Amino acid sequence: MDNRLKLAVAIFLNMVIVVLQIIFGLYAHSMALITDAVHNFQDVVSLIIAYIAAVFMTKKPNERMTFGYLRSEVMAGFVNSAFLMGAVFLIIISSIERLFKPVEVDSIYVIVMGGIAFVINAFSAWLLGFHHHHDHDHNHEDLNIRAAYLHLLSDAGISLGVVAGGLVIYFYGIHWVDPVISILFSLYIFRETMPVLKKSYMILMESVPQGIDIDEIKRIILSHPEIKDVHDIHVWALSSKDIYLSAHIVFRDKTDIGEFDRILKELKQELSKKGINHITIQPEIRGFECDYSY
Repeated sequence: MDNRLKLAVAIFLNMVIVVLQIIFGLYAHSMALITDAVHNFQDVVSLIIAYIAAVFMTKKPNERMTFGYLRSEVMAGFVNSAFLMGAVFLIIISSIERLFKPVEVDSIYVIVMGGIAFVINAFSAWLLGFHHHHDHDHNHEDLNIRAAYLHLLSDAGISLGVVAGGLVIYFYGIHWVDPVISILFSLYIFRETMPVLKKSYMILMESVPQGIDIDEIKRIILSHPEIKDVHDIHVWALSSKDIYLSAHIVFRDKTDIGEFDRILKELKQELSKKGINHITIQPEIRGFECDYSY
């Protein structure tokens, strides 16, 4: 299934959850369900952002956007992850407050509505996360879809916590169980979200992608006997799938265009094994001083 269609289905299902949780939350005087509805609504907004990013990812480069809209995936992934981290923090704070000030609710409505929300969120998370579990190349992971998947996973976990808390309250009258479960799930989601937030941030900062060693890249380039030196190396990523390299290489002797073309093809082949799929090389007969370490 296309990512855009997956996101559209997830958006619709989550809007259904939001409406139902607000109605039943007000009817049952349940702040837990209303809070969960607010959290779900925030995730609906994030899913809409992810959907817009998925649409932009299909747009081709033009005269103004020469790289196309590849960066939209990372920007959406960063925004989604950042919002999720904020939501998790607020949930933890609210849960701690409820440990000291338990809220009595109609547990039957909490159990039923929490169960429905859990099923829908778990299905939506599975829908978006299915491709991830079958993708063994994590460097090609779609950060946009991954962030949306984590949003839905957080909702499923929180809904499950609501159900478990409702069951305990119904059978034993122990009100502090619900916030404890919410805290535990929130800590798990925090751990899962941090790598996505960090990876998308580093891509936006145009840092060297994880797993790529600049010194090793230099050794690969200098392994060609025709090349005397290499400098002004830059390696960055526009998205989770597109890694770029630019460099100046100094030839030992004058090289004609045919020889340079041969060396360039060999370099592209060798560097593609490291995940670098866009290469720009500037040939020189002699080097020049630059302000960069590499």
